[in-house]
Amino acid sequence: MKIENSAVNITFARCENIKRQYILNEDILKNNFNEANILPIPDEAPVEIPRIIIKTKGEHSQLSIAPEAASFQTIYTDLFKENWDLCEEYVKNRIEDVFKLIDTFKSEKYKYIGIVTNLMWDEVEVEGNKVLFENLFAHCPVDNLDDLVVKYTYIENEKYYVNITLQSVRVYENEETNEAGCYMDEKLKTHTIGITLDVNDRYMFNRQKDYCSDKHRFEELLGITTMIINEKLKTLVEKGEY
Repeated sequence: MKIENSAVNITFARCENIKRQYILNEDILKNNFNEANILPIPDEAPVEIPRIIIKTKGEHSQLSIAPEAASFQTIYTDLFKENWDLCEEYVKNRIEDVFKLIDTFKSEKYKYIGIVTNLMWDEVEVEGNKVLFENLFAHCPVDNLDDLVVKYTYIENEKYYVNITLQSVRVYENEETNEAGCYMDEKLKTHTIGITLDVNDRYMFNRQKDYCSDKHRFEELLGITTMIINEKLKTLVEKGEY
C-alpha cells in the first residue's frame, strides 16, 4: 500500500476581513510554514476561492484559506509513502498551528471537519479492474469491463461519515503529455487499485441542531482514519468486507 496524499478540510462560519485577520496573527505559523502568498482577490469574490496560500517549510504541504474554510493538503514522499504512522504524526504536528490560527479569526464556530486520504493498493499491478471486481463480487467480470468505481458509505460510532471509494487505476509513462497514442497499452506501467478514504463529521452537522465541530472532533476523525488504514482496508479491497 502506498499513501499518496491527504487533505484536512475545515469549514467554519464566515470570517470577514480574513486577510487582515491573517496578517495580525501570521506569527502563529512561523515555525512550520513559509511566508504567505496573499492573493489580490476582492472581498466580494465567491467565498470558496482561497484568499491566502501558505506552503510548509520543505513544501510538502500547502494551507489554503478562504473566508469560510481552510484546507491543509499534503503530498507524501519517500518513507512517508510506506508508513501511515509517519504521515499521521506529520499532520498532527502541523495542524496544531492551523487550529490556533483559525481560532483567532472572528468567526463564531467550526461547522464540520473532514480528512481525505488517497492511497494506491500496489499489491495489484495487472488488471486492477478485474481483480477488484472478482474480490468484491466473487465472480469474473465480463471481458469488456474497462473501468470500475465502487463507493461505500458507513456511519461510524453514530457520529461520522466514512466514505471509501475503490477504483481501478492505470498509470502510464509520460502522463503529462497530450499527444495521440499517449495511453497505448505498451506505455502502461501498472494497472492497480486506488482508494479514497473520506472521514468527516458532516453526519452530525446534518442531524444535530446548532452542532459545532472542534479540534477534538478532528482528533477522533484522525483516529478513525488510522484504524481503517491499519485494520480494515485490506479486508475491504480483498474480500469486500468492512
